[in-house]
Amino acid sequence: MSKNKSVGSTFDRLPCATSTRDTLFIRDLSNLTINIDRFVIVDNKGVRRITDWVVSPQKKAECSALQTILPAIFSHIKQIVNLRHRALAIKIEKKRSTAATADVEMADATKPGPSIQSLIDKGLNARLKKLNLGSVGKKASSRNPSPIILDTNYYSNYPDFVWPEFVQGSSTSGQESWPFEIQTLVDAFAEEAPNQGFQQGRQQEEREGESSRQERSKGKGKGKSLDARSNVVPFTSVRPAFPNSIPDDILTMTKTDAVSFVHLHTPISFLLAGQYRSSVHCSPGVVVPVDIANDLSLGLNYMFFTLPSQSLIMQAWNDFQRRIRWRIYFLFKEGMNKPFDPDYGVSSKKKEKPPVLPQYMELGLSMGRRYVQRTIASIPEEALTEMRKHAFSPKRDKIRKFLIDNNYVITMTDKNLGLAVSERDWILRNELNLLEDERNYEELEFEVAQEVMKSKMIQMQTLARTVEDEHLFLFELGLSRFFLSNVPEDGSSFKYPQFHGIPKIHKKPTGFRPIIPCHSVVFNPAAKFVSKELKPIIKSTPSIIHGTKDLFTRLSQLRIDPKRQWYFVTGDVVAFYPNIPLDLCIEIVCSMYEEWLLNASEENTALAHINPNSLENNLVKLGIFKRAIEIGNTQLITQHGSRYFRQKNGLAMGVADSPDLANLFGAHFEIKSKILDHPNVAFYGRYIDDCFAIVYAESEALALNLIKETIKFDGCVIEWAVSSSGCQFLDAFIFKESGKLHWKPFVKTGNNRERVPWVSHHPLDVKRGVYIGELSRLAVLCSTKEIYIGAIRDLNALYLMRGYPENLVMSWCKKNIQERWEKRFALRIAEHDESILVLKTRFDQVWNWFSAAELGKTVTEYWSAWYEHAEKGLYSVDSSRPLIKPDPNYVHDLDDVRPELFTQILVDGETEFVPDLRKIGLLGSRWIVSRKRNTNLFDLANVWKKTVFRKLDEDIAEKGGVVPETQNVNETYHSALVEAAEQISIESDNEIILHRRSISQEREHPEFGRISKSYNR
Repeated sequence: MSKNKSVGSTFDRLPCATSTRDTLFIRDLSNLTINIDRFVIVDNKGVRRITDWVVSPQKKAECSALQTILPAIFSHIKQIVNLRHRALAIKIEKKRSTAATADVEMADATKPGPSIQSLIDKGLNARLKKLNLGSVGKKASSRNPSPIILDTNYYSNYPDFVWPEFVQGSSTSGQESWPFEIQTLVDAFAEEAPNQGFQQGRQQEEREGESSRQERSKGKGKGKSLDARSNVVPFTSVRPAFPNSIPDDILTMTKTDAVSFVHLHTPISFLLAGQYRSSVHCSPGVVVPVDIANDLSLGLNYMFFTLPSQSLIMQAWNDFQRRIRWRIYFLFKEGMNKPFDPDYGVSSKKKEKPPVLPQYMELGLSMGRRYVQRTIASIPEEALTEMRKHAFSPKRDKIRKFLIDNNYVITMTDKNLGLAVSERDWILRNELNLLEDERNYEELEFEVAQEVMKSKMIQMQTLARTVEDEHLFLFELGLSRFFLSNVPEDGSSFKYPQFHGIPKIHKKPTGFRPIIPCHSVVFNPAAKFVSKELKPIIKSTPSIIHGTKDLFTRLSQLRIDPKRQWYFVTGDVVAFYPNIPLDLCIEIVCSMYEEWLLNASEENTALAHINPNSLENNLVKLGIFKRAIEIGNTQLITQHGSRYFRQKNGLAMGVADSPDLANLFGAHFEIKSKILDHPNVAFYGRYIDDCFAIVYAESEALALNLIKETIKFDGCVIEWAVSSSGCQFLDAFIFKESGKLHWKPFVKTGNNRERVPWVSHHPLDVKRGVYIGELSRLAVLCSTKEIYIGAIRDLNALYLMRGYPENLVMSWCKKNIQERWEKRFALRIAEHDESILVLKTRFDQVWNWFSAAELGKTVTEYWSAWYEHAEKGLYSVDSSRPLIKPDPNYVHDLDDVRPELFTQILVDGETEFVPDLRKIGLLGSRWIVSRKRNTNLFDLANVWKKTVFRKLDEDIAEKGGVVPETQNVNETYHSALVEAAEQISIESDNEIILHRRSISQEREHPEFGRISKSYNR
C-alpha cells in the first residue's frame, strides 16, 4: 500500500493542535487518498503481478468519517487538557494556602514554652482516641478496630479536584488492617535521622511523595493498608516551606483539618528549627503581619543561600598568585625591614600586570595550581547539586512589596535591641527635628557646603605634602598617600556624610540617636590618624574602661574592706558628644598628646634625621597631629536629602576619632580630681559616657555626694544614681551578696536577642565559632562558676529557640565550657611573629574540600627542595616535579634585588647567585583562607530602604516639587545578584550572615552623641 501524504506526520501535530491547525489538518485529510493495488493471475502456480492502483472505497469512507468526527475529538482533547490544568492550578493554590496558614500557626506553636510538646500530645491523644484503644489496664478487644473515617476524605464532595472515574472508584471503601495505624502513630512523632533534616532537597521530597502515591495506587504496604480506595491518610513527612511535599490527600479536607494534617506530619526537627520566629519592633502606628514578622525575626545577620561554585577556588588562587608575585617583588627590592603600617594601606585602583618571577619560582606556583585543580576535580558533583537553601527562607519579594506599598523601612535600633520596622515619613520627620534644632545645627546652601569641602580638600593635600617633605618615617608608612585616599579625582565631586537617626525604642516617647557617618568623606583619614595616635594614651589611662573584659578583670582583682560599708554609684553623661566644648576638647587632647610624645622622644642630635623617635621628628609629628585634629573635627558638614547642615557644637557620632577625644576629655577632669587616689573610693572607671564607682560611705547619700562633687566635666551634665544592693553597668548586673562583690549577665528590656539562626546559610564552623565566642563572653560576665552554669543554660535555651539541634549545641558546650571558664581573663598574646599568606574569598561549601595548609606545603616544599638541590648542583627534568637549572635566556622582572637577599648555587660547576625566598620569610609563612560573608538580610534592608525613599522623591516630582539629590540605588543589580545566587526550585519562595564583624566602641555601646537632654527622657 502507498500513500500520497504521510498520515503519521500529520498526526504528530495532534497534541499541540489549535483551532487554526485543526482546520489545516482537516483540509489535509480531505486531500488524502489511499490506493490499493490490483493483481493479475499469470499462471496456474498462482504467481501474481501488480497491474495498476485503484482508490479503496472502504478507506475512503473511513477517512470521510474521520474527517467528520475530528472537530469533536479536538474539542474533547482541549477540554480534557484545560480541565487538567484547572485541577492542577487549584491543587497547587490550595497546597500553598494550606502551607502558608500552617506555617503562620506553627510559629505560635513553636514559641518558647511547652507548645511543641503540647502540639504533639494533642495530636497523639486524638489519634489514640479515634483508635479506641480503651483505658489502660483493661483487656484489649481482640477484634481489629475500624479504620479512621473522615467525611472530608470522600472525593465525591469535591468534584472540581478529581476525575469522575476516580470519584466512582473511591465510593467503595475497603477494610483496612490494624498494624498500619500503629506504625503511622510511631512514625508521626519519630525524629529524623541526623543526616536528613530540613536541608533535604525538593527533588528527593518529590520522589518520596511520588513513591508513596504509587504504593497507594498499587495497593502495596503492610496489611494492604495503602489501597487506593482507603479513607485512611497514610503518614507522609511534609514541610510547609515546600508545598509540593504536602500529599494530595489534603485537597479533600476542610481548611482546619488540612492545617492540622500539616502540623502533625511536620518533622519535629523542622518544628524546632522554626522556633526563632517572633514579633519585631515597630514604630508608632506600624503593623506588621505575622508572616512578614516571622521572616524578619530571622534577624539582619541572616545570610541567604548562594549556589556552590567550584570556580571560586580557582578565582581565589588567581588573585593570590597576583598578590604574592607583587609581595615577592617588593620584598626583594625593599627588604624585610621597611616600615609598613596596614592601617595606612590604600588599595590601588589600577590593576597592573604582576611581575614575572624566575623560572623555579614560577614552577612552585605551578605546583600550587596543580593542587588547586586536583582539589576542584575531587569535589563530587552530586554533593554540590544536593546543596539547597534551607527552610524558612524569607520571602524576599513579599517583604519588599509590603515595605514599598506601606512606605515602611527596616532599621537598626539603639543599643542593638533588634531590627525595627518604621514608617518612612515618621523617620524623616524625626531626623529633621534633630537637624532643625538651631542650638546644634545650621543649614547651608549647597554652594557654601561645597566651599567648605573644597577647603577641607586643600588642607588634606597640604597635610600630605608636609608628611612627604618633613617626616621621612611617616612618609614610608604611606601616610601621605593615605591622607589623599578620599580626595576626588576631579576636585569637586565630594562625598557628603548622609545624616540618619537610629530609633531609641527603649525610650518613651521614642527618641533618635543622630549619626553622621564620615567613612568616605575627604577629611576622614585625618581623623583616623588622630585616633591611631591617641590609642596608646587611652590604653595607659587607668580611669578609662576598655570593655567588659577589662572591667571585670579589674574587679576580679579588687579587694574590698569587709569591715566598711560600700555602695554602687553609677553616672550617665547626658548627651556627651554634642555637649563637649569642641575648642576646649581639642586643646586638652593636644596638650595630653604633646606631653606623651615629648616624654617618648629621644635626644640624639647627631642622628636625629634617621631616628623616628628623635625630638626633631616628634616635633614635626606634633604639628601634623594638631593640623589633622583640626581638619577632622571642625566644620562638619552633613547631607539629608537635598539639604546640607553644619554641626555647630561638640563631637559627632560617626567621625573616627570621636570616641578617643571624648574619652580623653573626660580623663582630663578625672585625673585633675584625683578620684583614683581618694581613700573612700574603692574603684572608679568610665566607659565613654557611663561611669561606675564603688564607694565607702556611711549612707547612700554620702556615697552619692562624694562622687557627684568630685567628678565634673566642663559643659556636661552627669546624672548619678546610687544603690546599696546592685546596679546595671554595660552588659552586666553588678551586685552585693553576703558582703562580697558579684556580677552576672544582664539582658536589656526589649532585646530580641537576634542570634544567627540555624537556618541561616552561614558555614557550620562560623556558627560554632559564634557560639564559642558567646561562652567566652559569658565567662567574663559571671563572677562564679554557679552563675556561669546558669548563664550557659540560658544561652543553650536561646540557641535552641533559634533552631539549633540540641545534640549539636550540647556537643559544643561540653567541649568548650570548661576551657572558656579557665581562660576567661587570659590575654591574647602572639607566641611569635609569623608571616601569613591569605587566600581571599567568600563563604561557600566548596571550601570544605580545600586545605590552605596543604596548598602552602605543596608550594613551599617545592621551593625548599629546589634550593637544596641547586646548592649542590643537582637538577632533574622529572615532569611531575622538575628541578630545573636556571636558564640564562629566561627573562623575569626581579632585576632589582638587595645584595643580602641573594644565595649561591651551582650551575654546571659554576657559581651563580639567585634571589633566595628563604631570606624573606615566605617559606615559613602560614597559609590561611579568609572568607567574607555573602548577601544577608541587612544588605537587602538597606536596598529596600533606599527604594522607599526614592519612591518619595518620585512622588514629589510628580506633584511638581523638586527631586532631592539622593544616592543612586541600583536595585536591579542587587536583585540580579540575589536571584543569581539563589537559583532555587520553583516550588520554593523567593529569597537570598556574617560572620559578625568585630564591634567598634561606638557599635558596642552606642550610648553617646545625644543632642540634648530632651531627647533622652
